[in-house]
Amino acid sequence: MVRPGAANRNPWRADVLGPPQTADSVRPMEGRAVGPPGTGEAPHIGWGVPDAAVAFLLSLLAASIAETPFLTHGKLPQSSQVPASLAALAVQTTTAVVYLSFAARRGVGSLRADFGLRLSPKDSGWFLVGLGLAFVAGIGLTPIVDAGNLDRNGQSSQSVVRVFQSAHGSQAALFIVAVLVVAPLGEELLFRGALLRALMRRTNPTAAVAVSALVFALVHVALDPGAGFAVPALFLLGLVSGDRALKTGDLSESFLLHAGFNLLAVLQILL
Repeated sequence: MVRPGAANRNPWRADVLGPPQTADSVRPMEGRAVGPPGTGEAPHIGWGVPDAAVAFLLSLLAASIAETPFLTHGKLPQSSQVPASLAALAVQTTTAVVYLSFAARRGVGSLRADFGLRLSPKDSGWFLVGLGLAFVAGIGLTPIVDAGNLDRNGQSSQSVVRVFQSAHGSQAALFIVAVLVVAPLGEELLFRGALLRALMRRTNPTAAVAVSALVFALVHVALDPGAGFAVPALFLLGLVSGDRALKTGDLSESFLLHAGFNLLAVLQILL
């Protein structure tokens, strides 16, 4: 808990801010921002939870459209599953980024200032923390996987894992990039950038982190029912990522944490 007047102010908290503030020091999760330089105005942050929902729904629609060229007689052939999945993920993430870029115009005005989109090399250690977190979560999920026989003959119950297992050569390399970079980028921007920051303006930090983490976990199950067993692990990732985003005021640590978390799945498939 940061005390009012403390030199190191937490940018996620509205109640610890003392005037005056600048455009660089005030973040949209506070519920207010400064106006143009020299005006002293504090314009309302116009984006919120509905924008996170719209970004998510539009990205799903765009992903579905991206898969259309790969369909044959209304079905997706097994031979096209890998390129279709790669195209869908790329378009899905791009759509979310583009929409939130426009949403930021109703805030401070940029993905970094409004949603904390930033990556710093000094935070690279969090990549290994994410890998360790995934390992611990995996140990906890082992009894569930075994009891439910969710890994029959090496075939995972998760559709995205099964598709990845069928990728070879350049497609496998692209899938690795998609899992370690593209997916974490889009999900962190959406869930820890837009959703968490919007919730912070509506409720307390603990509730905001918990709700955003739960939504993050449940969305994965809604899109891939075979991932239901992984809800505890995904919820844990959401909690830790949300906590880091909350404490740092940006997405650098949470992005690297998420990428490291995904790395374990990549290693399990490749090795």
